[in-house]
Amino acid sequence: MAERIASLRGAHTRPATPPRRRLRWVWPAAIAAAAVVLFLCYVRLSGTYPVGSDGASNALEAWDMLHGNWLLQGWLLTDVSFYTTELPEYAGVELARGLNPSVVHVASAITYTLLVVLAGLLAKGRAGGREGWARALIAAGIMLAPQLGNGIHVLLSQPDHVGTQVPILVIFLVLDRGPRRWYTPVAVGVLLTVVVLADGVAILNAAVPLAAAGALRALWAVARHRGRISSQWFELSLVAAAAVGAAAGELSVRVIHRLGGFALMPVETGLAPGSQLRANLWLTVQGVLNLFGADVVGSPAGAQTVFAWLHMIGLVLAVAGFCVAVRGFFAADGLLTAVLVAGIVVSLVSYIPSIIPGDLFDTREIAAVLPFGAVLAGRLLAAPLLRARLAPVLFVAASCYLAALGYGMAQPQAGNPEQALAGWLSAHHLSTGLGTYTEDNVTTLDSGGRVRLLTVAWLRSGGVPRVYQSTISWYSPATHYANFVVTGTADGWADLIPRAEIRALAGPPAHTYHFQAFTIMVWNKNLLDDLGSPPALKPGIIGHP
Repeated sequence: MAERIASLRGAHTRPATPPRRRLRWVWPAAIAAAAVVLFLCYVRLSGTYPVGSDGASNALEAWDMLHGNWLLQGWLLTDVSFYTTELPEYAGVELARGLNPSVVHVASAITYTLLVVLAGLLAKGRAGGREGWARALIAAGIMLAPQLGNGIHVLLSQPDHVGTQVPILVIFLVLDRGPRRWYTPVAVGVLLTVVVLADGVAILNAAVPLAAAGALRALWAVARHRGRISSQWFELSLVAAAAVGAAAGELSVRVIHRLGGFALMPVETGLAPGSQLRANLWLTVQGVLNLFGADVVGSPAGAQTVFAWLHMIGLVLAVAGFCVAVRGFFAADGLLTAVLVAGIVVSLVSYIPSIIPGDLFDTREIAAVLPFGAVLAGRLLAAPLLRARLAPVLFVAASCYLAALGYGMAQPQAGNPEQALAGWLSAHHLSTGLGTYTEDNVTTLDSGGRVRLLTVAWLRSGGVPRVYQSTISWYSPATHYANFVVTGTADGWADLIPRAEIRALAGPPAHTYHFQAFTIMVWNKNLLDDLGSPPALKPGIIGHP
């Protein structure tokens, strides 16, 4: 009996869970809670920009994958496939929510939430305690509140190079947290292959920076310490991993096409004429401002301009972090920061003198500058700022960013004019028709697939299928019956299809209807029989090749 009483007393006097073990759950719990809140905020913020044809096209591609066409047989995509990044994400959202415009907003919110969280984790590194929190919060805070308008369009409206940064940051996490063992470069190479398959911009954002940083640091170490090049095996293995990963990703695209899968448009590259460089440089400056939410030039007067000026804080931190990283490029523990510096430099140097910059939306090509700069700011400036007792200043800045996020969420949601059109067509039993890229795939998405509009390149002699961001099977008269044409000015464009070209294709319509800003012309025959060949492959908003 005495022994039993003693054992019971011992059970009641067991030591409590050690504080350190309890603290292990703080980070995961805080990150999970923050991710949920951010996701809900970004769904609302994404809704302030209407779904466009590009995002709708990606949603239809994912829908086709979800229904068994895993290789996207017959599809002609853009010069980027998103095959292993956003398309599986879209398919997962569609599996839960079906085919509708909200898919684009939900998937965009998931992507950007992951990007913000990963940037925070990468900035934190192995630091713990107060400094670890400060690192993560600085990086995530800089990215917290995208700027309304083009900032939302680039970062939160559709699949693009922004989403590619999510797996790239995962690669950098493996590099940062993994040991200097043989399997770390192998993992980097495998992950890089997967990302390059989805988006060739990963070569500029990840493969080239990894190779450049690894090679330069290895050569510097050998020259400075007069050691053998073999002593830098880890850095040199990163160079090999980058080269193999980039080549394997490009090869994977070709293999999928050879197996009957999707085809990609060729990437248009080249140097801009000297007369264009000044305009390119200004577009780059404004684009970087826009990425960081600090585009005071393009902001309308009022609250948005105030928030843009406040976002200059984040841009200044990112520039300062970049400068510190440049000084420590060859530091013994600075491999990751060297890669991030190389990534920013390669992105900008390859963008400014090229033919790519045309308008502010092309800033998406240098989207990596935002997460890379945010990570450098958090990783390298947190400790000095804390030592300088500037935590209250950072708190005030974070409050301003939260206010900007709240202001953006309070803006009205943007509807698509094609949503009403899809309902009208469905109510009038018009299921398949022809039009232009501006309205076609987005109307199909808005209708949940009940209505399908096919893009046509309109010519004086009639028209041919424009198979960009579509599949040639849609144009088969044996399996589809298209008996109407939609044209209009709902998106602010001029009436895109000249009536003479429509009549050249099919003659005068049997019925003509006007709905809001749209004109719908209906025939009593299958218009697909009248389309010419060969199909047009080039993209375009207007109705001509």
